[in-house]
Order: sequence, then structure tokens, then C-alpha cells
Amino acid sequence: MSDDIDRMIATLGAALRQRPDYPFHLIGLAEMVAAEKHRRRAVKLAREAMALGRDDPATVMRGRRLLASMLPGYHVPMMNDARRNRAWDAALRRAIRPGMLVFEIGTGAGMLALMAARAGAAKVVTCETNPVAAELARALAARNGYADRIEVITGPSQKVTIGTDLERPADLLFCDIFADGLLGFDPLSAIGDVRARLLAPGAPVVPRAASLCVGLAAWEDHDRSGKIDAACGFDLSPLADFVDVALLRPIDTPGLDLLSDGETLFRFDFSEASFPASERCAVACRALKAGHVDTIARWIRLELDAETTLEARPEPGALFFSSPTLTPLAAPIPVSVGDEMRVGGWHDRHKILTWIDPGAC
Repeated sequence: MSDDIDRMIATLGAALRQRPDYPFHLIGLAEMVAAEKHRRRAVKLAREAMALGRDDPATVMRGRRLLASMLPGYHVPMMNDARRNRAWDAALRRAIRPGMLVFEIGTGAGMLALMAARAGAAKVVTCETNPVAAELARALAARNGYADRIEVITGPSQKVTIGTDLERPADLLFCDIFADGLLGFDPLSAIGDVRARLLAPGAPVVPRAASLCVGLAAWEDHDRSGKIDAACGFDLSPLADFVDVALLRPIDTPGLDLLSDGETLFRFDFSEASFPASERCAVACRALKAGHVDTIARWIRLELDAETTLEARPEPGALFFSSPTLTPLAAPIPVSVGDEMRVGGWHDRHKILTWIDPGAC
């Protein structure tokens, strides 16, 4: 397969060189290579084309569009998130002592690995399944003077072994592999595996715990996005069960009003050796405002350490790269100050469901 790609690049590249608009069409070749899942080669071709065609806006924009498709869209806002960066930098500075060997699950483009090296780790070993992100992380480590202390492994943490990738069990594990819904990237399996195989006894984990919080909410957009029964004089009720029960919205979603405090529905302590395969529970949420509850809001909270917490609680005007999840109710429920409603939840270590629960926890 590698030989086939090499031949395609050589043959088409030679033909394209005869054209006056070679850089623009070289991006097209890069797109073809990317479609064949050879992303690192596609990036190299795109960068070559953009350098040759740097004075042609069409070439540059076509190249940037291809490069942007190589990384999940959350990387840029995540790495630009000042609140997240301050919290992680402070927590890693407190956790890392000189001489430590530290391990990270999920390098991304390498921001946390850079922080760990700057905090004094003797060696940072980090792994990333996306080969483009892994290559970027290596480039950023070199650009910032940490190439000798940051080692990026391209592959999943489950393939990392002591003696091959790690010279000895790591003194610390850190990771930020928590999707908007908390469990989307399978963090429990990854952390449990690393704790069992790759960490020294008693080695700490940053964050020390992760939680899913829930609260009662009134959502201005509920009738448009959260339900479907009739429109334009037509009965559309058969569509009602097709409304998504997990709608991601920005942390500062206009018209989203929390009517209760956030309560912890699930909490995962990463000092534990294992986690349940599934859980079902309920928590009481007490209304702090009178109104109509039409939505359950849920969001993640990361306890980086005893001093620092990161939380994606919905808040007007807030900025945070992680988004809360909204579960619309079929119909609004009126509440007065002090009324309690029970929010039920279930997870299977991969997905989470929430609902208004009339039963006991």
C-alpha cells in the first residue's frame, strides 16, 4: 500500500509540474493522498504546495482547508483557552518535582506536555493516536526547546510498555481526554489500564477526579430545538422520539437559565484501581428560582488537584472550550423556590443518559 501511494505521488506529481498552476494542483494531490488515509504525507505535500504558491491566495486557502481537516476542531480553542491553561499549568507545577518521569495519555498538539517539561519533569513521555497531531507536538517541543525531554509516541496508551517506551514505571500520570460529555474518549479504560501497568505504586493522577454535574434549566430555545409536535398546521408528533437527548451547546448559550445548583451525578476517583462497568443513580436538585424546567443541563468538572477545579457550568458571558450537554424534556414542569426534582442518570463507561426520575436513588 505504501508503494502504491509512492507511485501515485511520483506519477501525478511529475505530470502536475508541467502545469503553470502547479502549487494549486499539488494541493489536489495532497487531498487525494489524505483520502487514502496517508495523512502525514498529505500534510507534507500541502506544506510544499503552500510554500511554492505562497503568493496565490487560492493555493494558500485550499491548503489551509486541508490542514484544518487533519485535526479535530477543538484543538485551537482548547489551546487558546486561558482559563484552562492557567489551571493546568498551576496544577502541573504543584504536582511535578525535579527528576520525575511523567506519562501523558492523549498528547493532542502538546500543550500539557510542554507545561510538564517547563514545570521540571526530567522526561515527559506522551502518546497520541492522530499521527498529524503527534508530528505537530514533536515540532512544538523542538521549537520551544524541549525536544530532549518530551518524547511523543504515535499510538494508543494501551500499546505503551515499560522497557520499550518507558524506562521504568512513571511517577505521575496526567491527561485531558475528557470529551464534552465526559466519557466520549473512553477515559476510564485508558486511565485504568495505565494505572495498572505503567505507574509506580501510589503515583498520582492529574486530574485526581472527574465528575458529571446536572442541574435544572429553562431554555429559551427549547420549543425550536428541544421538541417537535406540530408546525405549519401539520401534526408532526411521530418525530417526537427522534429529538436528540444530548444536545451540545456553548457554555454561554443565550437564553439558558439554570434554576438550581449543579449536583454531582457521577464522580470518578482516579486513585481507584477500577471503575464500575455501568451505574444508575439519581440526585435531588432543589430549585433556587421559580420557573418552568424544560431542560436538564449537564457538564463536566475536573478536579485537577485539591486546589484547582475546571468546570463547564453554563454561565452567561463565560468562555471555555468544553460545552455543556442539554437534555430537553417533553414538556415544561413548573417549579417554585425550594421544590425538589430528582435527576436520574445511567452510564456504561462510554455514554451517559439523564432524565427526570420519580423514583429513589
